[in-house]
Amino acid sequence: MSSTVSEQIEQSSRRKRNGISRDVCADIVSGLHMVIITVAGWAATPFATLTESSDGFVSQPAAVVLISAAFLTSLIYSEALRQGGYFRFDQLLEPLGTMRGVVWRLALILLSLIAACYSLGFTQILSRGWLMAWSLFSVAGIVSARLLVSLILRRLSASGGLLCRRIMIVGTPQRAKITADETTRTETGVDIVRTLDPSLLTSVETPDFQQLQRMVEDGEVDDILVCPQGSEDDDTTSVVLEQLRRLPVHVSLAPHPLWITRGGRMTSVGDVPTYMVQRKPIDGWGIFTKGLEDRILGLLMTLALSPVMIACAIAVRLDSPGPIFFVQRRQGMAGDIFPIIKFRSMKVMEDGDEVKQATKDDDRITKVGAILRKTSLDELPQLFNVVKGEMSLVGPRPHALKHDEYYSALIKDYAARHRVKPGMTGWAQVNGYRGETNEPEKMEARLRYDLDYIENWSLWFDLRILVLTVKAVLKPENAY
Repeated sequence: MSSTVSEQIEQSSRRKRNGISRDVCADIVSGLHMVIITVAGWAATPFATLTESSDGFVSQPAAVVLISAAFLTSLIYSEALRQGGYFRFDQLLEPLGTMRGVVWRLALILLSLIAACYSLGFTQILSRGWLMAWSLFSVAGIVSARLLVSLILRRLSASGGLLCRRIMIVGTPQRAKITADETTRTETGVDIVRTLDPSLLTSVETPDFQQLQRMVEDGEVDDILVCPQGSEDDDTTSVVLEQLRRLPVHVSLAPHPLWITRGGRMTSVGDVPTYMVQRKPIDGWGIFTKGLEDRILGLLMTLALSPVMIACAIAVRLDSPGPIFFVQRRQGMAGDIFPIIKFRSMKVMEDGDEVKQATKDDDRITKVGAILRKTSLDELPQLFNVVKGEMSLVGPRPHALKHDEYYSALIKDYAARHRVKPGMTGWAQVNGYRGETNEPEKMEARLRYDLDYIENWSLWFDLRILVLTVKAVLKPENAY
């Protein structure tokens, strides 16, 4: 993939490119936010109403005081956004994805200002009319500004634009291609200038290095990504990095292809930089919140639905000979095996090497069992599994052990479902993936939803799934 000298000479004939650093954009947009909030405070001064001080005097708040309060608030707000990463270039390009956080932080700061003034007895400097108008003007201004900034930055980031990030990749053809493909796929406004084999840059005397030096001086390269091949070329990589130190350009080491294809984020252990390719899905307060949700809601649902479960138990007993409950071993979090409890809906009690999934018009299903399975009432005894801590109300549905073994060997990342407790209902089920999975494609689709839930878990996500489960039960699909 390395370019010839003639190609490089042709590239050098381009005129010097004048660009600006993306880091400058953060300071410009930060200043813009401060101006908007301060101007909004000034624009809201006509809406200031009379306020009564503690000694009974009624006065009009001074405009200079209100504008000063707006300016101080803008300083705090700008720093809050900076600490939250909302001025990063990639965040500025995605205004809709960051809008909630931007507006929420502004609301918190405004509420904090009001609380501080009231607690310090400075209520006479505030005006309800001014506060309301200032808040509305500020929110409207910030939202409009970020949308406009996104449009401008995208236009300037287009190929050849002032903010287009021009990258040179140094690495073997295979490594360079993986890095180039992933870079252009995940970041807007990136232009891969060319790729070079490391062996061409081991000396400043080589034509390739001299051409690279001219390109850097002409502003045609903003970043150089060096892709180490492995321990066998550590010496070559070290020499290349030493030669690049003389160039006024950003130089970075690209990660191993596994890091790129697996996804993740940079972190550190002590002073050692690391790349986290997998995080614990539920951690910290999330463990406590999830456990509290399961225990409290699980117990309340058990008590509320106990009459229904009693009726189901009687119906199963009267319908066909056999036990009321069907108990089968399932795999829980981290491979833990537990006995799942259901109302018996079949004439068989399979729990071995041969477990056949229920199909439509399956002659093994009893008359009452068909009703229970259609309405998902056969799953209600799993509330006992939830209260015991073996399952959660929401999570990936557990499968028979034999099915787990089969799909683990067939589908990549299938075992990742076991990073959380299995659930009575799940994100896949409320999206229509219930019942039989007679084709690998169906299980793969179900797995995608399960992994999406695991990576994006939150209490509100759980509550949303529980609400959607009610709708899915009332209008059952693929349940037999």
